[in-house]
Amino acid sequence: METLKMKLLKMKPGDIVYWLDQGPALILAACRIPAPCLEEDLGEFIAAPEEWPLDDGWKIKLLNTGEILEVHPETIGDDEGATWN
Repeated sequence: METLKMKLLKMKPGDIVYWLDQGPALILAACRIPAPCLEEDLGEFIAAPEEWPLDDGWKIKLLNTGEILEVHPETIGDDEGATWN
């Protein structure tokens, strides 16, 4: 049986996934996005966001609203809404 982690590793543009509680989303492309920022590091991030480390992510389009977002892979779930972290 394929796990959610295995599905995330095989994602590609054109796949339909679920993002948090926002419903279905279309994977548009792989992207690089800022790594998560802890509250105590927020001042450092705001002072020099271009120097903040980057993570791999996905550009998605929410099918219910049309919004285009760049998101971390661990926030993407399967058709049952489960996310992998």
